Amino acid sequence: MYRIIILFLFIGALSSCSRDKGKTQGDLQRIYLAINEGQLEQANDMLVPENKLSASPLESDGYTKELYGQVHVLETVSIGDDEMIIYKLEKHERNRGVLRRMDSEDFKERRAAGEVKSVNEDSGIIVYTERQMAFRVKMADGEYRYIIDPTEKALNVHFPNKRKEVERLVAKYFPQG
Repeated sequence: MYRIIILFLFIGALSSCSRDKGKTQGDLQRIYLAINEGQLEQANDMLVPENKLSASPLESDGYTKELYGQVHVLETVSIGDDEMIIYKLEKHERNRGVLRRMDSEDFKERRAAGEVKSVNEDSGIIVYTERQMAFRVKMADGEYRYIIDPTEKALNVHFPNKRKEVERLVAKYFPQG
């Protein structure tokens, strides 16, 4: 009887963790989808004020067009009421000069680092997966907002008393900087 109760408690604990992870993953996916669609105001509603976007971070010129793909949360690390999120983000790059792009040093470095997920030479689409970090921050109104591209200013504002802990976590999960 006790084994069954313990089993249900364990399953309940796991399901609550996965719901939080799923919500975080869904929130990040909505932010990147809004950026794809050029709806920066909608993305900014989910970001902290110090992390607001004024222009799309995606490249789009005559030869290259980028879009964000799937977000996969790998791990979350609690920092008091806030958390650091480690995730993989797909970036789809349509490149008219795909053969020239594949011959570039940047592409070769990314392939060696394991970031190239797939290449379709016929359509000119390269899919990269990039390991990223974000922070989920509890605001004064009790709502959570995100920092998707951590800047010094955003980290100083939201982690003034926990800055050393944040720096230690960043160094641990992203030693290359």
